[in-house]
Amino acid sequence: MSPVSDLEVGGESYDANRDTDPLFHRDFVRGLMQGFLGQAGDPRDPLASPLRADLTGLGPVYIQVGGDETLLDDARSLDEHARKAGLDVRLDVFPGMLHTFQMAAGRAPEADDAIRRLATWVRPRLGL
Repeated sequence: MSPVSDLEVGGESYDANRDTDPLFHRDFVRGLMQGFLGQAGDPRDPLASPLRADLTGLGPVYIQVGGDETLLDDARSLDEHARKAGLDVRLDVFPGMLHTFQMAAGRAPEADDAIRRLATWVRPRLGL
């Protein structure tokens, strides 16, 4: 849900959605990535960056993202990279939603819809 997949923080949605996303602006995410990678870490290292990694053989991937969040391009890029690797992948974009809007489940119909979609996608992959 709302993945940070571009550790180089280069997506255009950081600019396009900067006025609607109050927290995940480019500098904030760069700081998070520096904390994740450490001082000497390289955001292009395939062992750290999902977009640089060989995803071949990875299990199914389900991605949800808000249409108004700055991480929108991260989600789209991960979806594209996973598809190129031949993975079973699905991307659902929820217009007007922000980062981890799913936490409002039980209080917002969009969040309830997101949880329903996730369950519908996961159940058959778990044999349920």
